[in-house]
Amino acid sequence: MGRGLASFGLPTNCIGLPPAVRLYTPDQVFYFDSQGLQRRLDYIVEINGSTLVGHYTSRYQNFHGPQVATRRRVFRRNPDNTVNLNLPSITLDIHFVELIRRDEQAQP
Repeated sequence: MGRGLASFGLPTNCIGLPPAVRLYTPDQVFYFDSQGLQRRLDYIVEINGSTLVGHYTSRYQNFHGPQVATRRRVFRRNPDNTVNLNLPSITLDIHFVELIRRDEQAQP
């Protein structure tokens, strides 16, 4: 993993998660901007035919604490790490975030 990351121009972190941590993929590549905000996440969706994915995050907002990416776009990724930004597979726009401590209940 990690080929072609310099061409994207962002610092990266590659992580491998242990099998006990259940996610859609054990290996992920995170891209961060100069402010330390995640801007892209590359992974392989193993449960969907090993599809290569580039997951972009943007429009960060502060919701009484941490910065949260309120726009997410997922695109198919090519083996050379390029993506076709004209056709997102998944789009998600977040308008509200409520942070709840473990010892609190959500308010209706």
